[in-house]
Amino acid sequence: MSTWFQERRIEWIAEMIRIYGFINRGHVMKKFDVSEPQASKDLQQAIAQQPDLMRYNMTTKRYEATA
Repeated sequence: MSTWFQERRIEWIAEMIRIYGFINRGHVMKKFDVSEPQASKDLQQAIAQQPDLMRYNMTTKRYEATA
């Protein structure tokens, strides 16, 4: 179950993916002043809610748009 605040972070993640094509934990941590584990959880929740939104690229160590 997501909180209102987590839902706002997930919406922001999706928007950044659409605009810039990539995002990483550091972006979420800096924008929302959350811990690394929380940022990871938010990114994983974003993928769970929208599986075709993004994929993790192990070479660049960031999440990148799939489309």
